[in-house]
Amino acid sequence: MRRHALPDLSLGLVFLAFGLFIVVQAMGFRDMPSLPVGPKLFPTITGSAMAFFGAILALQAWFGLAEIDDRMVDDSEPQSAEGRWSVPFIPGLLSTIGLAIVAMPWLGFLITGTILTALLVRLGGGGWIAAAVFSPFATLAVYGLFVYGLRVPLPHGLLG
Repeated sequence: MRRHALPDLSLGLVFLAFGLFIVVQAMGFRDMPSLPVGPKLFPTITGSAMAFFGAILALQAWFGLAEIDDRMVDDSEPQSAEGRWSVPFIPGLLSTIGLAIVAMPWLGFLITGTILTALLVRLGGGGWIAAAVFSPFATLAVYGLFVYGLRVPLPHGLLG
């Protein structure tokens, strides 16, 4: 395994583990009487997808399918931060999600989701303009899917 594959392998294994954890936890949810679809459906689908794609990412990294050949990397010139795995991204991602979990009961889903999405766009390398344009639309789409499509109540917070 070359040095370029370690971040993909690590991230793939993390997604695989969290996906399996979500599926196991969702299996403990009780079915709602007289409904063919219960509360475990969406977390099971999400966890399964996370585990599946995490496994694909880890396998690609392990077998070298998604890595850069070391002969093609010129180490004599300084590399830019773009396109490289950045160690602060993972702690930033986890801390941002943790703050969103803590803030959501007070601020509500719409405000917290918009802020969370904007910060994730910034962590991913996007600009503030892209974050400001994308985050409200993404948050409204997720809100509409949960509230109107899946009939899952989300916290209202300050807007409720």
